Amino acid sequence: MDVSIKKIKFTTINKTYTELVRDWRGRHCFATQYSNPDGKRIFLTWYFVKKGYTISKVFLKSGEFLYYYCDVMEMRQVGRLRYVMVDLLLDLIVYPDGRYHLIDVDEFSAAIDKGQLKKRQQVHTLQTLDKMIRMQTNRTFIPRYIHEATMFPLSDSSQQKS
Repeated sequence: MDVSIKKIKFTTINKTYTELVRDWRGRHCFATQYSNPDGKRIFLTWYFVKKGYTISKVFLKSGEFLYYYCDVMEMRQVGRLRYVMVDLLLDLIVYPDGRYHLIDVDEFSAAIDKGQLKKRQQVHTLQTLDKMIRMQTNRTFIPRYIHEATMFPLSDSSQQKS
């Protein structure tokens, strides 16, 4: 089954992707896999629609696990297997040893300065990020099924975003 995701990022993206669902845990939690535009990394991404974030397990093309890339986002379902995702810019990288690193604070502050993020989005972003960091500090953020997940075999047609 395919899912359609319109991704909006204030700084770079406003595209709609159609992707094959790789793990369906209900309409509020599912995963897709795709190649990063750099062509070097593969993202196996779980969308936690109601929780306000994604967790991507990032691999090299060889299948070697690198890290988790976690986006704070606002997502809503707009139809059967159709979603709109607003990337709220702050991201958390979680390394295999449990350390984490907050990135894109500059993009977040610039978006606030330019009036691109509404106050409710700013509050949602900071509250969600706080929950993510507290959970990671307790080592409860990345679910077991994601820790255990492996990259799906690559095929040209299923790895290109359209």
